Amino acid sequence: MSSKKLGSRKLLTIGGALVALVVLAVTVGPWAYGKFVVGEQPDELALPAAGASGAAEPDTTAASDALDGAWTVGGDSVAGYRVDEVLFGQNVTVVGRTEKVEGEATVAGGTLDGVTMTVDMASVATDEARRDAQYRDRIMDTATYPTATFTQTAPVELPATGGRFTVTVPGDLTVRGVTRAVEVELDVQASGDALDVAGSIDVVFADFKIPEPGFSGISVDDHGKIEFLLRLAR
Repeated sequence: MSSKKLGSRKLLTIGGALVALVVLAVTVGPWAYGKFVVGEQPDELALPAAGASGAAEPDTTAASDALDGAWTVGGDSVAGYRVDEVLFGQNVTVVGRTEKVEGEATVAGGTLDGVTMTVDMASVATDEARRDAQYRDRIMDTATYPTATFTQTAPVELPATGGRFTVTVPGDLTVRGVTRAVEVELDVQASGDALDVAGSIDVVFADFKIPEPGFSGISVDDHGKIEFLLRLAR
């Protein structure tokens, strides 16, 4: 066989191997990214499912002033974000969390008012340092805007005075220096001198002038969620 034919076959073999590598990278790469780089992400912050152990129903027998008083967010409170990414058709969810959350609320005569929540945005972290660097610098500019806040704008009557219930609270959400009116549905578990409160707020990035979060071939949804699980005490 001529050296010319051998050379042609070798080129075809090398070319076929390169094509195979490209196909492997395109198909396996996104899976590997989701499996090994992103990995398993935490579940959404929420109270135990209704009916689960420890998840009480609304207490209709508690005194009408059972929740009255000043409440403060304490330890074991968590807040953060949840966004969906797409890499070459591979869908993954990314979650950032922080325990640096402060807040308070007041209940008087069964009426909830004065709800505030402040999240230290610079401390929010995922399981990937490079993503966190992008988040703190280019995306959220935490050096300039170190916190995100929610402030209740109108009092609301609580539907129960104990047990498990939900209540919708209007307020102003400030993220990256931009403030917008929102409503957040709070899932509340009341027991004696303790309140557990969970909720989430959908955030459209453009509404808060948040730059396009995608980078290096990764596309990100145009919105995400701020989620929280707060433990309050009198």
